[in-house]
Formats: sequence, C-alpha cells, structure tokens
Amino acid sequence: MNNITPMFANNTALNTIKSRGYGSADFDIASAPLVYFADDDGTEFPSSKSVIYRTDTGQELGVHGHGYKPVAPKHMIDVTRNIIERSDLSINNMEETIRTSHDGSRTFVQYRLPEHTYKTSDGDNASLSLLSISSFDGTWPFMISAAAIQFACTNLQVFVGGEVAVYKSKHTRSLDIENGGRVITKSLQMFHKERDLWQQWHGTGCTDELAFKFFAEALKCTGALKIIADGTAQPGMVLHDMPRKNTSLEYIWNKYKTVYSKRLGHNYWAVYNALTDWSTHATTSRRSTEVNIAAVQNQRQQLVREAVKSNHYMKAA
Repeated sequence: MNNITPMFANNTALNTIKSRGYGSADFDIASAPLVYFADDDGTEFPSSKSVIYRTDTGQELGVHGHGYKPVAPKHMIDVTRNIIERSDLSINNMEETIRTSHDGSRTFVQYRLPEHTYKTSDGDNASLSLLSISSFDGTWPFMISAAAIQFACTNLQVFVGGEVAVYKSKHTRSLDIENGGRVITKSLQMFHKERDLWQQWHGTGCTDELAFKFFAEALKCTGALKIIADGTAQPGMVLHDMPRKNTSLEYIWNKYKTVYSKRLGHNYWAVYNALTDWSTHATTSRRSTEVNIAAVQNQRQQLVREAVKSNHYMKAA
C-alpha cells in the first residue's frame, strides 16, 4: 500500500468525529448460503444466492450471488471519512450525520462543511454538504454526491449542473481511496458553478401558471396536467378539481405562494427553493415510509434534479 500524506492538516476534526462512533449504523453483518427444499421428500438443494443479515438482530438486508462481497456500514463510513480526510476540502468543524433505513439495508451519511460557505443570490448563506450512500438491497452503489445547505431555510439544495456524483463505486471492497480523494475535490468547482446557476434563476421571472405546471410535471401529477391542458385554469382551481388529492403538490404550491415567492420574488430561484423545501422537510403520508424518511428524501432529491434538468426555462436561464 502506498504511503499517503494528508493534504489537509485537520486530523483533529476527523478524530473528534470518529470518537462518536457509528450511530444507527453500529452493527456487524454476516452472510449465509441460501438453500431450498423439494416439496415431496424435503431434499435440500443448494442455491446460487447468499443472504446478507445483521448479526445483532438477524434481519435480512439483501440477497446476492456468491460473488458479492458485502461491506459493513461501519467500514463504509470509515472509507468515506478517509476519502474526505485525504481530499482538498477544509473539514474543520465538519458535522457528520449518520442515518439508516429499511432495517439497516441502506446507510446515509451526510457531512456539512461550514468552512465552505458562500452567499447566495438572495443574500442567504449556503454551506457545502456531501452525502454518502450505500445499500445491501441493490438500491444504490457506494456514492458521494454534493449539495448545499441554505442557512435561512435549512433546505438541502441539490446540485443539478455537471456531474452530480462526485465518487461512485459498485464494489465497496475495491474502493480506490486515493482516487476518491482526488475526485471529491471537484465538489468545490461544482459549488461555484451551482452558485452561478442560482444567480441566473434569481434573475429569471416565472408566472404562477408556469411555476404550478413545473411542480405538477416534476411530481408527474397527471390529474393536474390534464386539467391544465384543457384550458387556463388557475392553480387554485386545478387543485380543487383534481380527481385525487396530491399532498406533495399542495405542499410545494403552498410553500411557493406563502414563503418563497414572497421572500425571493416570482422567479425560478423561488421555484427551486419550494421544491427543495419539499424534498428536505415534507413528511410522508404513510407511517411505513416515515420510518425510512432518509431513503424518501434521497429519492425526492433525485426527482428534483431530474425535473430541473428537463425544464426548458431553467436550462435556458
């Protein structure tokens, strides 16, 4: 193994974080081959699959082929910490938040870097944030993505320009720490580009009708889109006439009208903030998904990113 000298003298910050442990990800895993039995005589047959499970609870986390090499969440977190430590980022006063969902089959680790803080177009402050995710159920590979947290509303503003995935690897045992450290520094470049994009959105006007249509398209709300296509119904009437209630659309529209358009103006910066408010703060309608809110938020952030990238006006801004 090559000797690596940290590019940043902030080992103290990482040591403080490491001393706090692994939170809800503090469990070990093991694997066992699956077998099946013949109905007639109970003969046991080997399977080509193995089950990954928690050793503390016995909970099944995922089923994979025998060639799959599982990596415990604790090791994934250690790898992420090492990547950040060996990067060019300033990690003094960095905050780490660890969350798990689906009984531990998915792990989320968010890092907030307050030393990388900049002014947004509306005079707010935003700090760089990194999100590391991994799963046993095949949902995601190991990946670190970049975003920003605005202080005034604590929204997680997902990055939409350029290559969003800062570092990605399908096989966590073969993670290239050195390469990960080099790639992660690109998040700073992304941060600067996103700030320029936000500035353009702030200066690009948007009518209520366009904003509402964008929200409906982002959520793929066919009921609202059909009514909009039939004429020039106002957003309030569309919500009233929809065949089925859509709590997400109502949440976003309410935030846009009562908070962001008033504070930021009728522009695409307010549209974007209403979307990220929903992806960050909105609760879920079912108790089963509320337990796995970290996974829900990540899915919402992907939806926001896709919606913005596909919108003609935001791309042209």
